[in-house]
Amino acid sequence: MRQNNRIMGRMCAAAALAITVTVCGVPALAPAASADAAVASAATRSTPAALADAAVASAATRSAAPLSPQGPETRQGPDSAASCVAFVAAYSPATPTATIQFWCNIPAVASTVNHYLFALAVAACVGGLVKNGVARGIAAVGCNGANAHLPFTEEQWCDYNTHCLNAWGGGPWVNDYTGGVETRDPYQNFIVVNENGNANGSGYSQIMFAAAGNSWSYDCIGDAYNNPGYADTSLDGCGSASGGQGWGTNMTVGTSGCPSGEAWFYDAHWGGYLAGDGANGSHFYLNDQSKVCFSVTYVS
Repeated sequence: MRQNNRIMGRMCAAAALAITVTVCGVPALAPAASADAAVASAATRSTPAALADAAVASAATRSAAPLSPQGPETRQGPDSAASCVAFVAAYSPATPTATIQFWCNIPAVASTVNHYLFALAVAACVGGLVKNGVARGIAAVGCNGANAHLPFTEEQWCDYNTHCLNAWGGGPWVNDYTGGVETRDPYQNFIVVNENGNANGSGYSQIMFAAAGNSWSYDCIGDAYNNPGYADTSLDGCGSASGGQGWGTNMTVGTSGCPSGEAWFYDAHWGGYLAGDGANGSHFYLNDQSKVCFSVTYVS
C-alpha cells in the first residue's frame, strides 16, 4: 500500500528574464477522441512477474523506428526562436514558416524563472508543431532550445524532489529512480506535451519520453503493455491531436494543493494520479487517489 505521508519537493529555479506570453488567434483542433473514453473495470496492478519482466513489450505497442544517428539529435541544437524556426523548417518544409514561428515564439518569450510555467510553454510549442505536421522528435528539439536564456537537453520530473520518472534502459518501463536529477544517461528526459498547444496547460497533456535514439523514443507514459487493465506505467504510442493515443496516456495537469512551481498529473483513463511506490526501480502507476506533486528541472 502506498504511503500517504509525502514530503513535497521544491522547484529548482534558474534566474532569467521573466516575460508573460498570451497565446491567441490560432485555430485549435477539437479535442481528440481517445481510448481514454473507456474506463477499465478494475484498477488491476501488474503481476510481480510483469513488474520484474525486463523484456520488450508486445510489438503491437512499439513506435516507429527512431531517428538515425545522423539525425537532428546529433547536431547543434537551437538556442533562440530564430534557430528553432530554421531547425524545424529544415526538417518539415511542408509546414508554413509563419506557423513554425508562432509556436517557436511561445517558449522563446516564456519565463524561465518558474520552471513549471516554462514547461507549459514548451508543452504548447511541441503540441502545436505536432498538430501542424511536424515530427515529435523534431518538435522536441526545436522547442527545447527556443529560449536563449535556458537552452537545455533534458527536462526531468521528480516527486519528493528525489523520485524521478526514468525509462530504465531506454524503455518500455517507466520506473522510479530515487537518486534525484542525474545526467549519466538520457533516460530521465521526459517532456510534457499539450496535444492542442494550450499554453495555459488546459485540456489533455501527455508525458513524452524525449531521449533520442531508442526504440521507445517519443512514446508517452501510459498503461503497461498498452493494456487497459494495467495501471502500471510503460511507454505507449502518443497518438496525435486527431486521436490514436495509447491507453492511459491522456492526462490533465494541475497545481492546486502543490507548492509553487510544482504540479500533479491526473490520468483520464484511471481517474487517479501519477505516483510511485517509493522503491528504487519500481514502476510508477496511474491510479493513486492522492495528489502527488512533481517538480521539473532542466539540465544540459
